Amino acid sequence: MARRDGSTAHPDGAEVGDPIPERPESLPSGPLRYELQPALVRHLTWAHRNAGKVGGMRFSHYGRKRLKVQAHRKRITYMVMRAGHASVTLDEVTRVLAGDLLPPRRRLIEEFTRKAAVLCEAARQFARPGEPTTPEVCATYLDFLKRGRTLWSRFAGQHKERLIEMHRGSVEPSPEVARLYEWMGDDDLVSDEPILRAATLYWGLSIVHPYAFERPVLDAIVDHELHAGGIDPHGLLLLPDTDFGASALHLGRSVTSAADLLGDLTRYYQHFTFDLARALSEHHQKLERYQDDEDRLPWLMVRPPDELDRQVFDIIERLGSTRTRDILDGLTDPPPLRTLQRRLQRLCKDGLIIKNGARKYAYYRLAERF
Repeated sequence: MARRDGSTAHPDGAEVGDPIPERPESLPSGPLRYELQPALVRHLTWAHRNAGKVGGMRFSHYGRKRLKVQAHRKRITYMVMRAGHASVTLDEVTRVLAGDLLPPRRRLIEEFTRKAAVLCEAARQFARPGEPTTPEVCATYLDFLKRGRTLWSRFAGQHKERLIEMHRGSVEPSPEVARLYEWMGDDDLVSDEPILRAATLYWGLSIVHPYAFERPVLDAIVDHELHAGGIDPHGLLLLPDTDFGASALHLGRSVTSAADLLGDLTRYYQHFTFDLARALSEHHQKLERYQDDEDRLPWLMVRPPDELDRQVFDIIERLGSTRTRDILDGLTDPPPLRTLQRRLQRLCKDGLIIKNGARKYAYYRLAERF
């Protein structure tokens, strides 16, 4: 529904056209700068130490898979919420990822969920160790958010996670985006420090792209930088999942005024790194509790899978929920139907997947927890 000021309202009450309040409309005209104060060094050291603790943790094959599935769904949910759809639920996201349609009044949430899923898949695919974002990748993320439906039609029949890969290189970054990357490239510390890269891009892009519906791209770029830089080695960190992480992503005037007006990022860097370090500390504690629980499980539930179990699990993970025939069609070297049915029964007995329905109408999905 259009408003007099040009903004639009979501059916669930969210404001599509509202910009992030009290921020300038363009990057500062002068050069960007910061001071490497002792507090910033301490915060960076603390954040990297916590990231190292997380990186040293090891999980079973299925445990790691399950954690990634849960993080993937929650990350998409947070993206949709931060885009202005605060009423979205994890159940709705799970249903959309499984291919279900939401009621007509929730179709806007359904569309944003699909877009956020592609952004998450692309960030996971491109954020290889040592490969941070580039101006072209950033521009592609932004362009996809605006033209998602057009790209789905253009690349019909392709896996959704490949949409951005195929589209990359066809979009020119804007002068403001190019300026941010050029400034980072000119500073030896910022160009090599993933936390400062993430902070710089999140701050700068929130000025250049200030509207709430654009926030999923900002979140995807932060996730990309932290994962590629080793700060989120397992891809499980969800910043909005903690008060500290949410605070790192809060761009209030009290924190960003010097950066917004003068281009001085010193205080903003300290705020971002301190809250990120606290979020990483809490993230490590949660994973420790999960690892302790997994260590007490029977060997059958944490054993390394054979090739058939691995493929079955991956197919169910990718499709969200699926029937036996679809699993059989997705296997590279399909066994007899009875063999697959016995494997599915064993995976259900071990608590790794859940069966709903009976006989030919049964479908399988991943268990949410042990």
